Amino acid sequence: MVDFVYVDEKEGLREMIRRLGRSRRIAVDLESDSFHHYGDRIALLQFSDGGRTYIVDPLRVDLDPLSGLLGDVSREKVFHDADYDGRMILTFLGVKPSPVFDTMIAARILGKEKVGLADLLEEYLGISLDKAFQKADWSRRPLDREMLRYAALDVLHLLELRDRMEEEMARLGRLDWAREEFRLVVEGLSPMPERKPDFARVKGARDLDPHRLAVLQKLLEWREAKARKMDLPPFKVVGTERLLKLAQAVPRNRRELEASGALSPRQMRSFGEEVLKAVEKGWREPPERWPRFPAPERTRRDLEAERVFRRFKEARDRRAEELGLDPGFLLPNAALKELARRKPRSLEDIRKSGILKEWQVKEVGEALAAKLK
Repeated sequence: MVDFVYVDEKEGLREMIRRLGRSRRIAVDLESDSFHHYGDRIALLQFSDGGRTYIVDPLRVDLDPLSGLLGDVSREKVFHDADYDGRMILTFLGVKPSPVFDTMIAARILGKEKVGLADLLEEYLGISLDKAFQKADWSRRPLDREMLRYAALDVLHLLELRDRMEEEMARLGRLDWAREEFRLVVEGLSPMPERKPDFARVKGARDLDPHRLAVLQKLLEWREAKARKMDLPPFKVVGTERLLKLAQAVPRNRRELEASGALSPRQMRSFGEEVLKAVEKGWREPPERWPRFPAPERTRRDLEAERVFRRFKEARDRRAEELGLDPGFLLPNAALKELARRKPRSLEDIRKSGILKEWQVKEVGEALAAKLK
């Protein structure tokens, strides 16, 4: 049995905040409903102080009183993926949860190949999580007992997992890494971006000529408006690959639309005429308004920077193997390339570049500097 308190009224929320306010750290998780509805919204918020677990229903109770609890810098908030959850909290509650401990980041610091919460709970605590509700519609009401149990389990053992991972990082001398990473993830939080249909993000769009890109853009704009009206994720209205196929075919009437095979029979019945109007609107766009991909920048190859990058990468990979880390986590290739482009001459130049984090300078800085000789 999983014991939890379901909070769906104001007094219950006040009592929860009072109790959690006595703890120096709390586990936090949330469920969103973006897989079933338009946009990201918080459908549930879960908390635990290690003794009692709470599930807060945002559809029944105002979340604003939680801002003080989540923003209280004297209380650690433990997440698994503080980046996503933190951005959602910032968007809907207007506060950055700080300070945090992120078990996903901790897993990467410890060199874990599997960093999902279920994998970590299994490894450290021998607890198996049921993954059956990962794509459930958390906005539906009432939620059945099994769904609530699943939600509660996401925070029930999080504090114990945190302690086990902290102990392991301390043994390896990596707590400073974690503190820096946790601080940076909070500093980097920003509200969830506004949804904007953009042809440039469609795989395969580069194969279209500008005239057909205009058609694709109008189809994307139509789908976005339709999804908003229907309160559905855009992909559940019409898949992006179908829109690309429509832009390639440019059907001008129902016969051509059916011949294109881009829409299913159900979509033909539901949206056929609207799709044809969007195609026509895009096809009638004047040439000066046709969208285009920006021309690639023509830059001369920097052969010296390329040689330095290869040497840096060799040093990074060797050091990552010694530390038992994913090389991309120790230092991403993009950072190595930018560092090579700046042509540092010493370890001090590497440090002053600001490209490496403090813990990265300590762990790989000397190995990189050695490749400058």
